[in-house]
This record gives sequence, C-alpha cells and structure tokens, in this order.
Amino acid sequence: MKYLNAGLISGMLVLTPCASAQDFLPPDEIADLTLSNHPEVLAAKARAIVSHGEARRLAEGPYEWTISGSYLQRTISGAGEFGEYDLGLTRSFLLPGKSAIDANIGRYGASAAENAAEDARHQVALLLMGAWLDWLAAREIDAINNQQVANLLKEVEAVEKRHSVDDAATVDIEMARAALAEARTASARSRGQVARTLATLTARFPDLPLPANPLSINEPEIPAALDQLRQAVVTNSHEIGYVEDLAQRATAVADRALADRTPDPQLGVRLFSERDGDETGIGVTFSIPIGGGTREAMAYEQLAAASAARQIALQVRREIADIAETDAIQAQTEYDAWRSARAGLEDTERVVQRLRDGYAIGASSLTDLLSAERRFLTARLLEQEARTRAHFAMLKLKIDSHEMWLD
Repeated sequence: MKYLNAGLISGMLVLTPCASAQDFLPPDEIADLTLSNHPEVLAAKARAIVSHGEARRLAEGPYEWTISGSYLQRTISGAGEFGEYDLGLTRSFLLPGKSAIDANIGRYGASAAENAAEDARHQVALLLMGAWLDWLAAREIDAINNQQVANLLKEVEAVEKRHSVDDAATVDIEMARAALAEARTASARSRGQVARTLATLTARFPDLPLPANPLSINEPEIPAALDQLRQAVVTNSHEIGYVEDLAQRATAVADRALADRTPDPQLGVRLFSERDGDETGIGVTFSIPIGGGTREAMAYEQLAAASAARQIALQVRREIADIAETDAIQAQTEYDAWRSARAGLEDTERVVQRLRDGYAIGASSLTDLLSAERRFLTARLLEQEARTRAHFAMLKLKIDSHEMWLD
C-alpha cells in the first residue's frame, strides 16, 4: 500500500526504540535533524535569507548619489585657448511616506519567506512519516505472507502423510500444493515491496538511520483532544501565514504604486569654471519627472494584483479549514474501520483454528480448511492495512496541527 511517495533513512546506524504511543516512529531528535537537513528545507531557508537581504535593500532605498562632470578645452578667436570644467553631485529623494511603504514591502516579503520555509518542513515531515509507514507496512505484510507459507507447508505435509496411508485423495494433495504455490507467489511479491520501500527511504532520506529491529505498527488510539488538534491545523498553518503575508506585501506594493503617481524629485549641486577660472560658480539643481498615464496605469495594475492576492489568501484559509475537518473525520473514520477489522480478524482466527483442529482428527474437510485459511489471510491483511491507515490519519492530523515534529 502507498500513502505518500517519499523517502527516508540510511546511515545504517542502530537506534534504541523510544517508548511512546508511536514508538515505531523515528525518535523526535533524529526526525528533527533529518528534517532540518533535507534539501527542500535548506533551500527554503536560503530563500528566506534572500528575502531578508531584499528587506534591507528596500530599507536603504533605491537612490544613490551620482557624480557627473566634464572638462573641455575652448578656443576663442583672438582671445586664445581656455580650460573649462563643471562638476555636479545629484541624488533623488523619496517623498514622505514612501520609505515606510518600502519597509512594509520588505517586512512582509521576509515574513512570507519564513512561513514558506516552515511549510516546506511541514511537507517534508508528511513525506517522512508516510515513507516510514510504507516501509513498516511492507515488512508486516511480508511477515504475514511468510507465516501463511509456513502454515500451508504444514498442511501439505499433513495431507501427504494421510495420502500415504490412503486417508486422503490425490486431489487433496493437489489442492494443498496449489494453495501453497499461491502463498509463495504473494510472499515473493511482498518481499519485493519491502525492498522497494526501503530503497525509496534510503534514497530520499539518506541521513536518517535505520533501526536494527524495527518495531511493528502498534494498535492505534484515537487522540483525546481531537477537536483541539483540528482547530490547531488552521491556527498553526504556515501556508495561511505565507499567503496572507503575500497579500499584505501586494497591498504595500499597490500603496507604493499609488504614491509613485507623484514622482520623486532629484536635487543636486553644480560647480563650474570657465575661461581658465575667470568665471566660476556654484549652484543647486533640481528635476521632477512629470507623471503621466503610465504611472496611473501601474497603480491600478498593482491594486488589482493586491485584490487578487487577498482573495487567494481567503481561499487558502478555507482550504486549510477543509483539510482540518477532513483530518479529524479521517482519523475517527479510520480508527473505527480498524476496530471493525480487528474484530473480524479475531472471529476469523477462531474459525480457522477450529477447522485446523477438526482436520487433524478428520472432522472437517480440506476444502473448508483451505477456504478458511484464505479468509484468515485476507482478514490479517485487512487488519494490517486498517491499522496503518488509522495511524497515518492520526499522525497526519498531528503533523498538520504541529503537534509532532514541528514547532
């Protein structure tokens, strides 16, 4: 079964299992280190550093001092040649209010990048949990199939002994051997699934050590604070924080575009010398661009973009609320399904044991026994799948609410 495509583990170090409700999971400190070192998380953190650099740049402002000048040799008929030069120093200045807007753009951009980094860790945590469960589930299914092979081997031996004393028909031997061949086929496939899930784990999470003896997935317990976890999914969502930061940033960008309808002035100082210094001067220069339709259009363009960003933020908040409801419903549903599967397994186990005992004394037929063995195998696989799905649903709720592996 496959719940999430992900990967994990390697290092091949031995871990001591921790005692907890989910002691089959990697220890928290190991999971934390693995998540922190994942390339996707590191890349998101690097992008956050970039955003802080952008915030500093915006705080410094877009304008710098500009030095300009010229030197020329002038020739005047009858007067001779003269050296002349001029030197200027100019700078544009932000009008009042624009610096504060730029600071807001930088601050919300940095906050959005931080939220994106945390959400990247959240997504990787889900991948890690899903991949770990995939691997453990594959191991359990393989163990179930191996046990089925062992059980049918005993039954084949029993039928062959009976046949040797004319107490069983040849068709009984053929039926038992056919059932054994079917079990061996399933065992070979499940063995391959274990190898595949392990390969995925070690390829995608090479820093996570493998336990020498992985624990089986234990029986699930429904969280007592299910409603609080559901609410925390929305409250602690970094995805919501990310899109809301982007909406705030887009609003600030729109405010900047509105402010830019009045262009920034450029002020400067000019120094000049003419006729070898016979005439000198110093003065102040200024220039103000005349705003036109382009600036107005840019302002309305950014206002529309900000409106779209706010609607996206609202939509994401609704989607996360839906995820929270789904997480809680899924956790309860899968837990109830596991309880039913567990009850069915117990009933089926009692039936197959009676038929095994009955066949040993000749009180039941081989056909009934083999049919019961198949139902027992199906019940074991169904219980294993239901148990894994229940844990997956509950662990997803805990990760989405930041109850596990996340700050």
